[in-house]
Amino acid sequence: MFKQQLLSILTILILFSSCSSDDDPRDNYPQTRDITMSVSSSDNERMSDITFSIDGTGIEVSDFSSSDSHLPLSKDYLNKTIPYFTVLNITYRDNSGGAVGVPFEPYNITLQIRVDAEIKAEKEITITESGTVDYIEFIFE
Repeated sequence: MFKQQLLSILTILILFSSCSSDDDPRDNYPQTRDITMSVSSSDNERMSDITFSIDGTGIEVSDFSSSDSHLPLSKDYLNKTIPYFTVLNITYRDNSGGAVGVPFEPYNITLQIRVDAEIKAEKEITITESGTVDYIEFIFE
């Protein structure tokens, strides 16, 4: 009888010790991070608009560039205090319309988001027509 009680108690202890509640991911925030956002291209002389943004509770950062000579483009955001569910975003818009009757020459772009030098999001896109818009994002959660 004593062995059965001891076995029952041990079983209950093992069950309770293995059933821990999940930690709330918000408990790990805010965090201080170094962020780098970049755009590279196979054709660095294309007219384009690039927006880098960081949006979260208490943080709103946005940088915009429009040029035919800004590629490759990279922006560092060092020692940023990042709250839970902050969104990092890169938006790319091609504006390289050509002359009438001249076919559009496709090219590739790569959008990349790094946090503390680790790639968190990366996307390669082939731009096949003028006016193409694409984006990439990473969410701290």
